[in-house]
Amino acid sequence: MSKIISHSDQQTKKIAQQFIAKLKGPAVLGLVGDLGAGKTQFTKGLAAALQIKNRLTSPTFVLLKPYKVARSEQGIKKLIHIDCYRLSHPEELLALGWQELLTDQNLIVVEWADKIKSIMPADTLWINFEYGQRAGERIISIKPKITISKSKQSSKPKISSR
Repeated sequence: MSKIISHSDQQTKKIAQQFIAKLKGPAVLGLVGDLGAGKTQFTKGLAAALQIKNRLTSPTFVLLKPYKVARSEQGIKKLIHIDCYRLSHPEELLALGWQELLTDQNLIVVEWADKIKSIMPADTLWINFEYGQRAGERIISIKPKITISKSKQSSKPKISSR
Protein backbone atom coordinates (compact mmCIF):
# COMPACT_ATOMS: atom_id res chain seq x y z
CA MET A 1 0.00 0.00 0.00
CA SER A 2 1.21 3.50 -0.76
CA LYS A 3 0.29 6.67 1.09
CA ILE A 4 0.49 10.34 0.25
CA ILE A 5 -0.60 13.42 2.15
CA SER A 6 -2.67 16.03 0.35
CA HIS A 7 -2.86 19.51 1.82
CA SER A 8 -5.81 20.83 -0.21
CA ASP A 9 -8.69 19.91 -2.50
CA GLN A 10 -6.63 21.19 -5.43
CA GLN A 11 -3.72 18.92 -4.54
CA THR A 12 -6.11 15.94 -4.19
CA LYS A 13 -7.30 16.63 -7.75
CA LYS A 14 -3.70 16.77 -9.00
CA ILE A 15 -2.94 13.45 -7.30
CA ALA A 16 -5.92 11.94 -9.15
CA GLN A 17 -4.68 13.35 -12.46
CA GLN A 18 -1.27 11.77 -11.94
CA PHE A 19 -2.89 8.53 -10.78
CA ILE A 20 -4.96 8.11 -13.94
CA ALA A 21 -1.87 8.53 -16.12
CA LYS A 22 -0.55 5.29 -14.59
CA LEU A 23 -3.66 3.23 -15.34
CA LYS A 24 -3.18 0.72 -18.15
CA GLY A 25 -6.84 0.72 -19.19
CA PRO A 26 -10.40 0.70 -17.85
CA ALA A 27 -10.52 -0.03 -14.12
CA VAL A 28 -12.70 -0.12 -11.02
CA LEU A 29 -11.72 2.21 -8.18
CA GLY A 30 -13.17 1.64 -4.72
CA LEU A 31 -13.09 4.90 -2.75
CA VAL A 32 -13.49 4.66 1.01
CA GLY A 33 -13.55 7.42 3.63
CA ASP A 34 -15.68 9.60 5.86
CA LEU A 35 -17.90 12.43 4.62
CA GLY A 36 -15.77 15.26 3.27
CA ALA A 37 -12.57 13.19 3.25
CA GLY A 38 -11.80 13.85 -0.44
CA LYS A 39 -13.51 11.10 -2.45
CA THR A 40 -15.46 13.47 -4.71
CA GLN A 41 -12.50 15.85 -5.10
CA PHE A 42 -10.38 12.91 -6.25
CA THR A 43 -13.09 11.94 -8.75
CA LYS A 44 -13.20 15.53 -10.04
CA GLY A 45 -9.46 15.27 -10.69
CA LEU A 46 -10.01 12.08 -12.68
CA ALA A 47 -12.74 13.82 -14.71
CA ALA A 48 -10.44 16.76 -15.45
CA ALA A 49 -7.70 14.42 -16.67
CA LEU A 50 -10.22 12.72 -18.98
CA GLN A 51 -11.36 16.12 -20.27
CA ILE A 52 -14.96 15.52 -19.25
CA LYS A 53 -16.96 18.61 -20.17
CA ASN A 54 -19.87 18.23 -17.73
CA ARG A 55 -19.53 19.47 -14.16
CA LEU A 56 -19.00 16.47 -11.90
CA THR A 57 -21.10 16.32 -8.73
CA SER A 58 -21.56 13.56 -6.19
CA PRO A 59 -24.41 11.25 -7.28
CA THR A 60 -25.65 10.68 -3.71
CA PHE A 61 -29.33 10.93 -4.62
CA VAL A 62 -29.26 9.39 -8.11
CA LEU A 63 -26.64 6.75 -7.15
CA LEU A 64 -24.98 6.62 -10.58
CA LYS A 65 -23.86 9.20 -13.15
CA PRO A 66 -22.16 8.33 -16.45
CA TYR A 67 -19.85 10.87 -18.09
CA LYS A 68 -18.59 10.61 -21.67
CA VAL A 69 -14.80 10.80 -21.85
CA ALA A 70 -13.38 13.31 -24.32
CA ARG A 71 -9.82 11.95 -24.33
CA SER A 72 -8.23 8.84 -22.88
CA GLU A 73 -4.89 7.23 -23.63
CA GLN A 74 -6.13 4.18 -21.71
CA GLY A 75 -9.10 3.42 -23.98
CA ILE A 76 -11.67 4.58 -21.42
CA LYS A 77 -15.00 5.52 -23.03
CA LYS A 78 -16.95 6.62 -19.93
CA LEU A 79 -16.36 7.55 -16.33
CA ILE A 80 -19.11 5.96 -14.25
CA HIS A 81 -19.41 7.75 -10.89
CA ILE A 82 -21.31 5.75 -8.28
CA ASP A 83 -22.15 6.81 -4.72
CA CYS A 84 -23.20 3.94 -2.44
CA TYR A 85 -23.77 6.08 0.66
CA ARG A 86 -27.53 5.49 0.63
CA LEU A 87 -27.44 1.81 -0.36
CA SER A 88 -28.56 -0.73 2.20
CA HIS A 89 -27.49 -3.85 0.27
CA PRO A 90 -25.14 -4.59 -2.66
CA GLU A 91 -28.10 -6.11 -4.53
CA GLU A 92 -29.45 -2.59 -5.05
CA LEU A 93 -26.49 -1.81 -7.30
CA LEU A 94 -26.90 -5.11 -9.14
CA ALA A 95 -30.44 -4.02 -10.02
CA LEU A 96 -28.99 -0.88 -11.67
CA GLY A 97 -26.91 -2.94 -14.11
CA TRP A 98 -23.65 -3.28 -12.20
CA GLN A 99 -22.52 -6.35 -14.16
CA GLU A 100 -23.08 -4.61 -17.51
CA LEU A 101 -21.02 -1.61 -16.39
CA LEU A 102 -18.10 -3.92 -15.65
CA THR A 103 -18.00 -5.31 -19.20
CA ASP A 104 -17.68 -1.96 -20.98
CA GLN A 105 -14.60 0.24 -21.45
CA ASN A 106 -15.38 2.25 -18.31
CA LEU A 107 -13.48 3.81 -15.48
CA ILE A 108 -15.84 2.98 -12.62
CA VAL A 109 -15.38 5.11 -9.51
CA VAL A 110 -17.36 3.89 -6.50
CA GLU A 111 -17.62 6.15 -3.46
CA TRP A 112 -18.46 4.32 -0.22
CA ALA A 113 -17.29 1.11 -1.93
CA ASP A 114 -16.89 -0.64 1.42
CA LYS A 115 -20.71 -0.90 1.50
CA ILE A 116 -20.65 -3.16 -1.58
CA LYS A 117 -17.33 -4.92 -1.05
CA SER A 118 -18.90 -8.34 -1.68
CA ILE A 119 -19.63 -7.48 -5.34
CA MET A 120 -16.50 -5.46 -6.13
CA PRO A 121 -14.17 -7.14 -8.66
CA ALA A 122 -11.04 -8.86 -7.35
CA ASP A 123 -8.81 -6.42 -9.26
CA THR A 124 -10.39 -3.31 -7.73
CA LEU A 125 -7.92 -0.56 -6.88
CA TRP A 126 -8.83 0.53 -3.34
CA ILE A 127 -8.25 4.16 -2.39
CA ASN A 128 -8.76 5.17 1.23
CA PHE A 129 -9.18 8.79 2.37
CA GLU A 130 -8.54 9.86 5.95
CA TYR A 131 -8.39 13.20 7.70
CA GLY A 132 -4.87 14.35 8.51
CA GLN A 133 -3.73 16.17 11.62
CA ARG A 134 -3.90 19.67 10.10
CA ALA A 135 -6.84 21.54 8.60
CA GLY A 136 -7.37 20.54 4.96
CA GLU A 137 -4.90 17.68 5.22
CA ARG A 138 -5.90 14.26 3.84
CA ILE A 139 -4.07 10.96 3.87
CA ILE A 140 -4.68 9.03 0.66
CA SER A 141 -3.78 5.32 0.66
CA ILE A 142 -3.81 3.29 -2.55
CA LYS A 143 -3.78 -0.48 -2.70
CA PRO A 144 -2.39 -2.30 -4.72
CA LYS A 145 -0.24 -1.66 -7.79
CA ILE A 146 0.29 2.10 -7.90
CA THR A 147 2.72 3.97 -5.69
CA ILE A 148 2.50 7.66 -4.89
CA SER A 149 5.35 9.57 -3.29
CA LYS A 150 6.43 13.17 -2.88
CA SER A 151 9.22 14.44 -5.07
CA LYS A 152 12.21 15.69 -3.05
CA GLN A 153 12.58 18.69 -5.35
CA SER A 154 8.97 19.81 -5.09
CA SER A 155 5.98 19.82 -2.79
CA LYS A 156 3.95 18.40 -5.67
CA PRO A 157 2.95 14.74 -5.37
CA LYS A 158 4.64 12.29 -7.70
CA ILE A 159 3.16 8.96 -8.75
CA SER A 160 5.18 6.01 -9.96
CA SER A 161 4.44 2.37 -10.75
CA ARG A 162 6.02 -0.42 -8.75
